Amino acid sequence: MADMSTSEIVKASTGPYKRLAGYLKPYKSRFILGILFGALAGLVNGGLVLTIRHVTGQVFPDKSGPAGQMITEGGGAETVVANPAARGQPLDGDFDNDGASNALELAKGTDLADALSKPEVVGLSAIAMTAMLVPAAMALRGLFSYLNAYCLTWVSLRVLSDIRTSLFRRILGQSLDFFGKKKGGDLIQTIFNQTRIAQMALTNASSDIIKQPISIISAVIAIFYIEIQAVQGFPWFSVGSLVLFPLCIAPVMYLGKKVRKSGGKEEEEAGMLMVVMQEAFAGIRVVKSQAREEYEQQKFEDANAKMMRFIMRWRKALEMVGPMVETVASVGVAAALVYVAMRELPAKDFLALQGGLVLLYPPAKALSRIHVMLQKCLAATTKVFELMDTPPKIQDKEDAKEIDVPNGEIVFDDVNHAYQKGINALEHFSLTIPPGKTYALVGETGAGKSTAFSLLLRFYDPYYGAIRIDGQDIRDVTQQSLRDNIGVVNQESFLFHDTIYENIRYGRLDATKAEIEAAAKKAHAHEFILEQPEGYQTVVGDKGCNLSGGQQQRISIARAILRDAPILLLDEAMASLDAETEKKVQEALDILCEGKTVLAIAHRLATILEADQIVVMAKGGVVVDIGTHLELLDRCDYYRRLYELQFRAPEPA
Repeated sequence: MADMSTSEIVKASTGPYKRLAGYLKPYKSRFILGILFGALAGLVNGGLVLTIRHVTGQVFPDKSGPAGQMITEGGGAETVVANPAARGQPLDGDFDNDGASNALELAKGTDLADALSKPEVVGLSAIAMTAMLVPAAMALRGLFSYLNAYCLTWVSLRVLSDIRTSLFRRILGQSLDFFGKKKGGDLIQTIFNQTRIAQMALTNASSDIIKQPISIISAVIAIFYIEIQAVQGFPWFSVGSLVLFPLCIAPVMYLGKKVRKSGGKEEEEAGMLMVVMQEAFAGIRVVKSQAREEYEQQKFEDANAKMMRFIMRWRKALEMVGPMVETVASVGVAAALVYVAMRELPAKDFLALQGGLVLLYPPAKALSRIHVMLQKCLAATTKVFELMDTPPKIQDKEDAKEIDVPNGEIVFDDVNHAYQKGINALEHFSLTIPPGKTYALVGETGAGKSTAFSLLLRFYDPYYGAIRIDGQDIRDVTQQSLRDNIGVVNQESFLFHDTIYENIRYGRLDATKAEIEAAAKKAHAHEFILEQPEGYQTVVGDKGCNLSGGQQQRISIARAILRDAPILLLDEAMASLDAETEKKVQEALDILCEGKTVLAIAHRLATILEADQIVVMAKGGVVVDIGTHLELLDRCDYYRRLYELQFRAPEPA
């Protein structure tokens, strides 16, 4: 930051807020209306100063007559100098509080004498009516402030929703390697919390930047007007009040730098706290089985303590603004008292000027905090847009078309891929899977079986070579259409915290109830589903924790059956099933696989003995041999060794 020019610093600070302003466009009418109400509230603030002067002038009138005459003891009137600066001179005459007796003297011999025969009643009524102007002005300012807050809150919530939606969509559109590098808890924290902070910077700051300066300017104009009317000279008091504001700005600018640094650290630690919680809850079975509750608790407390420290740092900086402004304002009040005593101003002018200073304080305090708040929000706003600006590594071409899969032939053509530089997961991997055939991939860990699946689904693109389905390079078609034509059953089935019905329907969202139940029957899941407390509407719990492993897998298989895609990927699909259930599901899968191209990963060779072809793979994706089970047992030493490791009888003790 030290090496950046001033213009670069300003650009770096204002850039995110300019982008945020783009989210206001759909709601600009309501936003402008809210700003207008805020401006009106600010204008009423200045009008309130004049109202105070008018009301206090009625309650504490000076001893001059209505036409510049002074009432004397004898009841007569003598002309007085109209210069307000001379009003502080001693005046003769007995003047009662409501001024009614003076009015009677002036009205003696006229028709008004009878009307003013009860001065205490008439005077108090007039004062009461005049005094109501103060609550009326306050109510008007309150109404405008309420409408300002309502409109901007309405806009604020919609902007927040739009930002969160855009960010969530952007993150979901990222490639799989993105999620391998990012922490899930940190992403959740950014979507939920930092978007809220960014939105607050936009709407709250926009309101205060318009409303508070108008409140200050209108009050200052009123103060200038009152003083000029009172002293008939240079308004030293009003000019002096303006000096107070620059005195507040310097420390606020200094504190803003601290807030920006501490605010960024706070958001970083908040992300770490979310990561700790998310991982602890996601891995609760491991936490419990390893008895690591205290360990996770300590990680949480450490992350929470760090976050609290940074919160305190920026809160201290923020809260220091108020006392600074209050101290400077109190100096102004003290100076005002001395000034009033020197100039001998009337009570109404003194109270109006002091009221003006008091009304200047809240908008000045709010305005002084804007810079501090914007500095903290800048860190969150920057992070939000950094995520939005991260391009997915896997993207559709501009001219990408939807894939057409009439047959389902799969071709891996000299495919090379590596997750880490210098370590190949697949190297010169070539394989052709004819339409409607079942091919099984077997081999030791690291042979590239799962990589072949990921490349076929286009979670990654190969560094070299190509993958084609029915002659179409999968990089030339849309990812959506590609994956719509591939059904997947993973080794570790994942169920959402939802009903059984919705978990099966996830395979095809437009499926009917009859189709969902038919898929469950083929997967031999219908029977145990009906035994659940609420049948298909039973909630399975987090990751399906309310069901057994075999039941989870059968629901996952039912989801794949419902999808009815022409290509089927089975990643040890029956790993969690007992022998009896495995037999039933195998029968269902046999029916499902008819006419489809199936690619299966098998660690248990017993599950793929009936495959049309078995592809034996070694590390690096090297194809050792391809053949049926019996052919490979006869000619492939590597396959025979894998088979014997799983099926040879244990040696007698």
